[in-house]
Amino acid sequence: MSFTIEEKTEEFERLKEFLDSVEIAAEILPPGKLTEEPSLLVCLPSVEDAGREGEIRPEDLHVAAGYFLNLDDTEQRLTKYLIFYTQIEAEFSSMSDLEILTLINQLNRTVRVGHYFYGKVDGSEAAVVQYRTTVACADGEPFDEGVIGDTIVEMGAGYDIAKETFARANKDRETAAEER
Repeated sequence: MSFTIEEKTEEFERLKEFLDSVEIAAEILPPGKLTEEPSLLVCLPSVEDAGREGEIRPEDLHVAAGYFLNLDDTEQRLTKYLIFYTQIEAEFSSMSDLEILTLINQLNRTVRVGHYFYGKVDGSEAAVVQYRTTVACADGEPFDEGVIGDTIVEMGAGYDIAKETFARANKDRETAAEER
């Protein structure tokens, strides 16, 4: 039931081919670039970008990283897992942890797939907001390309919703402060 680096890379190559065919930009990173394992970087589709003419600015790019969850011999199941995560680039430094967690709770009630997370992650000193999804597949079977594509589209929408939610909350805080 072990999923080798070669098998992971082959799976990412197959998924990348499908994502290319539906015009979702993806890139496979070899082991050692992002993690010790191969990773799949995907550009999350954004509602803001839909139908817009011209160049896409760097701040318009929302990238998610995908990796396979490694299970040790005691955790092995009949399923393999592919996890995607992205960090939400939004301003929330003026908000308290309680305010941020309240927004995260509200956001988690609105998404169809995945969940939002607020806290410290490996290598960071400050808490961050992430959006994460997990896709499961029977061991020995390929991941369903349509499910992966839909998950990435949902993540793009989820990123936009979170970014707008934090922008609106900051604007509401500024308006309330001005009224005082």
